[in-house]
Amino acid sequence: MAALKKTLAAIPAGGTRRVYGTAYFDGSRWWANLNGNLLDARWSNAVSPQQDGPIVVDLTDNGDGQSSALVLTGYSDQPRPSTGTAQSVIPAGVSTQIVFIGSDGITYTTERFIGDYSPGDQVFVTWDAATPIILGKLSSITPTPPTQTPVAATPIIPTGTAKGAAGKSNTWWGPGGWGSWAGSKMGGEQVYSGTWSGSTVSGAWFYGATFTNLGSKTITEIRFRLPKRLDIGGSGSATVHLYAHTSKYQPGGDVNRTVGPFDATVTQEQGAHWITLPLSFAPVLKAGGGISITGDPYVGFDGRLQDPQSGRIEMDWTA
Repeated sequence: MAALKKTLAAIPAGGTRRVYGTAYFDGSRWWANLNGNLLDARWSNAVSPQQDGPIVVDLTDNGDGQSSALVLTGYSDQPRPSTGTAQSVIPAGVSTQIVFIGSDGITYTTERFIGDYSPGDQVFVTWDAATPIILGKLSSITPTPPTQTPVAATPIIPTGTAKGAAGKSNTWWGPGGWGSWAGSKMGGEQVYSGTWSGSTVSGAWFYGATFTNLGSKTITEIRFRLPKRLDIGGSGSATVHLYAHTSKYQPGGDVNRTVGPFDATVTQEQGAHWITLPLSFAPVLKAGGGISITGDPYVGFDGRLQDPQSGRIEMDWTA
């Protein structure tokens, strides 16, 4: 009783606390059993108690040192099914039991039912506490065919956009290899193209297997994020030559360019911006290839470390 007193004391005046207990019938009266404490409670008319069945109780402080209890409902760990399928009718003395499988997949037995049933009948079920009551058979309704010819639905064609940032960017210089030129040194990953003081360089972005899951999807547009142009080389506008190359990852030598060039004009120190690439780049990118720049004039761009979106690709597709 001490625990219940503490519970009641913790309820502010006029306040209510919800607790859980079980129903108890002493042979003449129902009680709310809260941890061994039998409370004389009011009961909602919707409650059909069963001995030791779980119940939900609201305890209310009436504000004058008194408290009241209201049993709101019973409950179970899982909702009980409202439909089922009759399995068998079992004679049992003077009464008969029906075994049915509920829509929850559990088998139940009941002596409470209205009407006659055969195995396979779909039945409608209600519950009195934990006891199922079969109220009748579920009827199937045959729809009346429409009098007008239905309009064929327009097929929905799946579409989407595949997006991916470069996993690596770098510059190739023949005498020194990858990452041996200017801002690409020491892992800088900046990207250059063209000839400077007799040395020719080319740059590339790599995407691994990012776009290889596009399979047979049709590409409808390819957008490439050309990063900020570095303040090097000559002033004014420059024409950049873009190619598709066949390497998922940085190879030992220069990349193999198979599609291009596609030319894009950039102004001096122009900021990062999107350009639309030809659809001829799509098969190479879907196979795991990437983007390369090569040829004069001498230009450079922020790499992946200076701009995490350097070389980002977005491809619109349709099935």
